[in-house]
Amino acid sequence: MLGTMYATIPVETESKTLQIGIGFASHQDAIWAAVRATAMARTGLHGTSPDLVLLVTAGVPAQDVVPLIRGVLGPVGVAGGATSAILTHNGAVTAGALVICLTNGEGAVSGVAASGGRDLTEAGQGAARLILSGWPFRMRYPRGLGLAFVKPGFGAPAESFLQPWRILMGPKMRTVCSVLSSPVVYGTSTSEPLASAACLEAAYSTGLGYAEGFDAQSAPDPETLIQGSVEAARSALKRLEGDGARLVLVVESSGRHRALGRAAADEWAAIKSEVDSRTPCVGWLCDDVAGYGRGVRPVDSHGSLVVVALGDAPRR
Repeated sequence: MLGTMYATIPVETESKTLQIGIGFASHQDAIWAAVRATAMARTGLHGTSPDLVLLVTAGVPAQDVVPLIRGVLGPVGVAGGATSAILTHNGAVTAGALVICLTNGEGAVSGVAASGGRDLTEAGQGAARLILSGWPFRMRYPRGLGLAFVKPGFGAPAESFLQPWRILMGPKMRTVCSVLSSPVVYGTSTSEPLASAACLEAAYSTGLGYAEGFDAQSAPDPETLIQGSVEAARSALKRLEGDGARLVLVVESSGRHRALGRAAADEWAAIKSEVDSRTPCVGWLCDDVAGYGRGVRPVDSHGSLVVVALGDAPRR
């Protein structure tokens, strides 16, 4: 058994900052790992209650884990899913749970929704409408960061989910969509959910970086893939425009990870070298990933990678 905690890094601003607590536990029992990781993540909030929880598990998925997390944290919104591996400080781990707790700063709101449907387009727009319905005082277009998790086998993330999602959420909500490697999506829905999404709506500094994929039949050069991943990390951090990152998430397609082979450890080390050692840097592997936002267009490509950087609202 292995448990690791990443604590919140305090950043002084003129208003209450976003609070972040992260916990990770490695165990074959996903329920045990999730509850343990939740307890660790809660300590990073310094006594505040989370407004939003992201849950990613690897190994044997457990549909009933969300009620247990709410038993620890209270009636909080949970989004996420089960996938092939979690990216931790030590690299990819194939059994365990990653829990990220977020508490809104002043003037910020968050939203979580899971939705079913005939396809990802219908499920994504259903989740978007549910989230927007809880934001009666939103701007013309919500701004901030969105993270979506969708079931495999229902279409490519950019075409099926992100482009229709943008019609409702607008261009200012930078969003990353992960196609999970398991059919288990975490979240509460009136029907079996195809998609689960979480959004932070505020003037937080957010940045996305994208590393292009490759032909699935080719044998790409590992050094080229690593350099692409490093450039994605640099782009995401650069878009914070001088504000320090509070959290960095790396969402990598399993195809890229497999193509790297033993060089996957070198890729992870290279990405982390771009991030301040005090900043939590975690993530997950998934079947496919796509994003859209400033500098990143929604493209479906085998072997891609997206880096997400989240910072506090700029000082006034």
